[in-house]
Amino acid sequence: MKILEDPLPENLLGIRICTIFPYRWRSIERPTQGGDWSTNPYPLRPRSLWQRWKSAETVVGVRFGTNTTYGLIDIDAGSDYHSEQGLEDIKAALETIGIVRTVLIRSSWSGGWHLYCPLADPVSTFGLACAFQHAFEAQGLSVCPGQLETFPNIKAYARPWEITEYNGHRLPLQPGTGSCMIDHNLQPTSGNLERFLWAWDCAAKLQDADALSVAITQGREAQSKRKQRRYGKVDQWRDDLRLEIESGWTGPGQTNALLRAIATYGRVFEGLADDELAIYIEQMAYARPGYLEYCNHQPQIPKKSKAWSRWATRFYWPLGTPPQRDSSVTSSINDERRDDARRRIQQAVNRLAQLGELAGTVSHRLAQLCKLAQTSAQTLYKNLDLWHPDRWCVIPQPEAVSPIKETCNELQGDLLKPLPDGPLHTLPPLLRCRAVTNPPKNLLPRGGEGVI
Repeated sequence: MKILEDPLPENLLGIRICTIFPYRWRSIERPTQGGDWSTNPYPLRPRSLWQRWKSAETVVGVRFGTNTTYGLIDIDAGSDYHSEQGLEDIKAALETIGIVRTVLIRSSWSGGWHLYCPLADPVSTFGLACAFQHAFEAQGLSVCPGQLETFPNIKAYARPWEITEYNGHRLPLQPGTGSCMIDHNLQPTSGNLERFLWAWDCAAKLQDADALSVAITQGREAQSKRKQRRYGKVDQWRDDLRLEIESGWTGPGQTNALLRAIATYGRVFEGLADDELAIYIEQMAYARPGYLEYCNHQPQIPKKSKAWSRWATRFYWPLGTPPQRDSSVTSSINDERRDDARRRIQQAVNRLAQLGELAGTVSHRLAQLCKLAQTSAQTLYKNLDLWHPDRWCVIPQPEAVSPIKETCNELQGDLLKPLPDGPLHTLPPLLRCRAVTNPPKNLLPRGGEGVI
């Protein structure tokens, strides 16, 4: 069954315009004398499109569908690329993806340029947008409003129940808009539509379709790896990390949080890893505000920088590269932090005990350790065995060796000797049993023989 199509204009030029720009959903228009652009909520029929193009009172524009036979580069009059050299740089970037011929026109009285890229066969609209974006980025050209814009653009991903459209652009050479063709000297010439269509057909035939196909495939693959950009949260994440790093230390107990932010930023946005990342973290930490006043872990900064470097290297990856995450490193960094906290708590308890200042109540001891061990009450309650009066008590060990301990050492040394043969007798002062080879006199009953 053949789908019914809207009738085309009778004029051959009108037919060509409607054929080159076939997508007429959500078209845009505004008065020629100026004003805001408005979007038509209904599809514009071919004859209506041609009628609006011919009108000197209305400026009409269209968007892109799933496939397209052209691309458009918009260069504003005040752009850094609105010059002969800038135009040559743009054309050189387009040649890397197989677009070797273009058609340049003045877009309006403002003097901006529209560089059309005609194609002989339809290509994926989104694929062409990706090819444009990555071709310009590879040449160091900035794609942004007011400087250099591509049509089609890389539109945002839509949820299943939503519809997103590509950006719209005005049609070329409309009467009364100041649009006209530009010669090789960048001077305005004719506004003749027939000449424009002739130049369009010549350019379309000379494009390198094979190179463009490869560029579209590579562009889509490169864009698909940028998962963060789909959600629009990368810029917010980067700004939050920068704010935290630039603020530095504003009080005690912030070292690990700040080192983590530096490690994350260095890994994701600077592309550093391992030793380079560790040096970056250490140097950034030294230069942060409040380091000398509030950082209580200054001797441990190199060690902590290496630990956070290992964590960030395995937990994050540079922006724009394939994801790679090793979840096992999370447990290792947590183990290091837990062991460090227990060590500080144990040192604080021993120090207070040696000074005789360890409080007997839970609340007072908790306050002492929070200040001296530089840890939180939550961490202390996770390690009750190290400080709580009901679970552990501190018994300071005197430096002098007690007689009992010395005696025990002697006993331990004696146990290593073989047991002697002979009678055993208890002797003062400790009533120890020793073998006596020659018994003392008067130990046996008078007049009898001793039997042992």
